[in-house]
Amino acid sequence: MKLPMLVERYLIFLAQWYGKKEMNILFSLLYAPLVFLSLQYFDIKIVSIILFFVSAFWLLLLKNKKEFSTFFPLFYMIVAITAYFLNGFLALKIIPLLMSSIFSLFILFSHMQRRSIILYFAEKFSKTPISEEEKEYIYRSTFFWFVLSVLNTAIHLIIFLDTNLSFWLYYSSFGWYFLFVGAGVIQYLHRRYVFLRNDNA
Repeated sequence: MKLPMLVERYLIFLAQWYGKKEMNILFSLLYAPLVFLSLQYFDIKIVSIILFFVSAFWLLLLKNKKEFSTFFPLFYMIVAITAYFLNGFLALKIIPLLMSSIFSLFILFSHMQRRSIILYFAEKFSKTPISEEEKEYIYRSTFFWFVLSVLNTAIHLIIFLDTNLSFWLYYSSFGWYFLFVGAGVIQYLHRRYVFLRNDNA
């Protein structure tokens, strides 16, 4: 399959993911605490079974959706099965790192093909047509979000290698949201006080 077609499939996948963003955000917030608290009372096999059935229930909620929207629950189910048979916590602990890595690749591919996923959603939800100058600005800003996503992946990697589960619990649950919200504020301020000011000059 050619690279442009792959990128288009990735973009479709992200569009489907965004359509179910509430469930993904909820699961990403609850995943680390669910695993952490479950391990306080159960062994790794029981925790893997819990994760598997929670993911299976999520998958059932998506039974009438397109195939791309089922990626996340299927992914969690596969990891749960792997953790069950390997009897190892690392298979569960690595999920946030893997998801961050995959998301970084999505952003990179969209930037390389000049099909910015950020522009896709900006055009989808914008009430007014986006000018060519702003499209170019959004395209350039996609690289900023790629760098940020790589930074997030690096933090996930450091936490994954660290033995302190508290760091993993807090950052994998909601810590990374502060990173992206902070970057969003920076992007907003730059657009308003630099890009728009120069555009109106």
